[in-house]
Amino acid sequence: MTADTNIPQGNYQGHERQFIWHAEPDLELTQVGPGTPCGEYLRRHWLPVAMTDQVGDLPYRIRIMGEDLVLFRETGGQLGLVHLHCAHRNMSLEFGIIEAGGIRCSYHGWKYGIDGQILERPCEPEGSRLKEGTCVGAYPVVEYKGLAFAYMGPAEHRPPFPVFDTMDEEGDEMIPFLIESPCNWLQIMENAWDPFHTVYLHTKAVRSQFTDAFAEMPKIEYFERDYGDFYTNTRRVDDIIWLRIHDQMLPSFTQNGGHFPLPEKSLYFGRCGLSRWITPIDDTHAMVVAWRHFRDVDEDPRGLTDRNEVGFGKTDFYGQTADRPYEQRQRDPGDYDAWVSQGLTNVHKREHTGFSDRGVSLVRRRLRKLIRKVMDGGTVTHPTEGFQGPIPTYGGDTMLRIPPQPGRDDDDLIKEVAHKVAAIYMAHDELQGQQRADSLRQALRDYEKSWEESRA
Repeated sequence: MTADTNIPQGNYQGHERQFIWHAEPDLELTQVGPGTPCGEYLRRHWLPVAMTDQVGDLPYRIRIMGEDLVLFRETGGQLGLVHLHCAHRNMSLEFGIIEAGGIRCSYHGWKYGIDGQILERPCEPEGSRLKEGTCVGAYPVVEYKGLAFAYMGPAEHRPPFPVFDTMDEEGDEMIPFLIESPCNWLQIMENAWDPFHTVYLHTKAVRSQFTDAFAEMPKIEYFERDYGDFYTNTRRVDDIIWLRIHDQMLPSFTQNGGHFPLPEKSLYFGRCGLSRWITPIDDTHAMVVAWRHFRDVDEDPRGLTDRNEVGFGKTDFYGQTADRPYEQRQRDPGDYDAWVSQGLTNVHKREHTGFSDRGVSLVRRRLRKLIRKVMDGGTVTHPTEGFQGPIPTYGGDTMLRIPPQPGRDDDDLIKEVAHKVAAIYMAHDELQGQQRADSLRQALRDYEKSWEESRA
C-alpha cells in the first residue's frame, strides 16, 4: 500500500502543544469552598440558595459553596439554614423533625434553633454541661418573593440585604426559577459578560433563538460605578438605534434586556426580562437562580413568553438546560451547552482570547482584584452603602429613532448615542420608583427629539 499523499497542508503541531492540555484551572477564581480565596470573597455577599417552594414540611438538603446544609421552615414560618450534621453524633438533619422555633435531630432529640444554638437535649441528664459551647453552623436567611437568600460570611462583615429597584416594581410579575449545571460557577457567570456570543450562538449558528436583529454585530461600551458595572450593547436596525443595557454586579448578579423584543419603534427605558445570580454548589457544579419578569406592557409583541414554563429546572427561553435530546443539542446548541461543554472547570490557559472577549477579561481582572482585597483583610463595597431605598439599576432596552446622519460615520454616531444614554441613566440615580422611570423616559424622548430637530 502507498501512503495517502492528499493530506491537506497545515500546522500539525498538536504534540508540541500537548503541555497546555495538562494545565490547571485558575484556582484563585474557581475554588469556592471555605477558606479558599474566591470562596471567602463570595461569602461576603447575599446569594440565593433555593426557591422557597422547594421547602415544604420536611428538611430540604442543599449544597452551597462546598458546604452541605439543610434548609427548613420551622412551624412558626421562619426559614433556617444549618449545617447538615447534628453536633451530637453526626446524624444528618435532613431526617430531622421540624418544630416551632427549630429542628430536632431524630437520633437523640437534640433541638436546634434557626441560629444553630442548642435548645434542648432530652437524652442528657439534668445538670449536664455537654451543650455548653456546642452548636451547629447556621447562616441568616432572607426570604423574598419566592427566593431564599443566605449570607455565609463573617457576621461582622454582613451587609444589609440589597433590594434592587427591579425587585419591587409596580405591574411586574416576578416568577423565580432555578437551574443546575455540572460546571464551575465562573463559566456561567462569564457568559453574561460576553455579548458577542449572542450574534453567533443565538442567531447565526443555526437559527434565530430570540430575534433576527441579534445577527447585527453590536457596539459595546463598558461603564464602571462604585458598586457595579453596566454595559451598553448597541446596534443599528434601519432607523432605530437599539441599546440593550446590561447590569453586571460582582460577584454574579446580572440583568439584561427583554427576551423577545422587536426593534421596530421607539422604546424608552424598557426594563429587564431577567434578574439572575449564579450561586456555586461546589467547585464543579453551580446553579442559575433568577426571576423572570412579566410586565403588562408591549415588551413581548410576538407572544413568545410563557409563565407556565418557568420554575424549578426550567425557564421559558431556549437552551438553558440539558432537558433536550442530545442530537437536538448538537444541532441547535444553547447557553447551557456552551458553558457545560467547557468542562467541569474551564482551563483559561487553553483559551485564545481576543477583542470580542474583552468583557470576559475585564471581569476576571476585577474579580481577582476583589478576591485579593478580601484576602488582604480589606472590605467589600456593597450597593446598599450608597442608597437608602431600592438600588437603581439599568437593565433593559432603549430604542431611539435616530437615522444615519449624512456625512457622519455611523459607528461614531452609535458610540455617541450609547454614551449619552448611559449618562442620562446615571443622572437619574437619586430618584426612585415611578418618578425615576417617568423622568428618565422623558429625558430619553427629549434626546431623541433633539435629533429630529437637528435634521429639520
